[in-house]
Amino acid sequence: MPNKEIQARASFEIIRYANCWEDPQLLLDGLNIGENAHCLSIASAGDNSFALLTKNPALVVAVDLSAVQLACVELRKVAFAQLPSYEALLGFLGVASAENRVATYAELAPHLSPSVKAFWDKNQLLIANGIIHGGKFERYFQLFHQAVLPWVHSKKTIQALLEEKTLDQQTAFYHKHWNTWRWQLFFRLFFNRFVMGRFGRDPQFFKYVEELVISQHLHKRVAYALTHLSTNKNPYLTYILTGSFQQALPFYLRKEHYETIRHNVDKLQLHQGTVSSAIEHFGVKFDAFNLSDIFEYMEPALFKQVGEELLAGANPKARLAYWNMLVPRQLPQVLPDAVQPLEDLSQQLFLQDQAFFYKSFHVDEVL
Repeated sequence: MPNKEIQARASFEIIRYANCWEDPQLLLDGLNIGENAHCLSIASAGDNSFALLTKNPALVVAVDLSAVQLACVELRKVAFAQLPSYEALLGFLGVASAENRVATYAELAPHLSPSVKAFWDKNQLLIANGIIHGGKFERYFQLFHQAVLPWVHSKKTIQALLEEKTLDQQTAFYHKHWNTWRWQLFFRLFFNRFVMGRFGRDPQFFKYVEELVISQHLHKRVAYALTHLSTNKNPYLTYILTGSFQQALPFYLRKEHYETIRHNVDKLQLHQGTVSSAIEHFGVKFDAFNLSDIFEYMEPALFKQVGEELLAGANPKARLAYWNMLVPRQLPQVLPDAVQPLEDLSQQLFLQDQAFFYKSFHVDEVL
């Protein structure tokens, strides 16, 4: 998370996110990335930074305060570049089965930077199990899938939910078979502030959340996803309910994007630090910004300051995209003379968001 305030309060010694839980299609449709564009992207585990490479930009800078998150990105980058096939990539990452991921890692290790190699050398078990399963957030969902969901729905019902249906059929299935009293009860017990802080997100990430019942917000968002968006081949929903992506692959791991990402992978550069330090380090003006939900973790004065620093590193007409999950933060509200909201586009895209946790999605354009 690219601001020092949250760095001082939360630990970044572990993998928090082994996958990026934000829908990259919103970024690709909202940021209007042209060939030879310069993009700044919050790293997380790297999924969305790799997705930006499909637009053939000149540069994608993946930035994060966490060296561990950047280690996740670098290992993926090396895997894209060095593994001999698409199938080998899926197997190594943990999307598909593989015989010996540790042996594959030994072949990749010489291509890693020394600090990243040292991290993964100490975490061979994460590699053996597939690195897409190695984050705290993923273990939170695995706990839900393994220990909670069996008390609510059978495997047959779960698979039925994920089968291809019309939206009318999905709505009927949700009300008749899914949204039972057991689902509502266990959802409230598992997806609340305390449990999420203990097993999912760091409790400090909720510092600026006003008093509200988080489980109620999430229940409404899940209900929307299960009745208004296709449940078939939704990677986020599939992972949460089954513990794997199965055939619902994240955007950057779909076969149709493999060759493009592999061809462009050297355009992806990593930077540990704040977004402001990344802008200063690379010395270019950026055309597109994937800002994840970083503004949620900032007090209001810092939010405005970071916004000013971002705009100082932006080209005219550059676009900035970001999510709000629980804390409302919008750049045009604090910098109205510098950036304008693309409200219709933002709302249109948000209604299609397959990563259904968030309260809103925003695309702003530099004036």
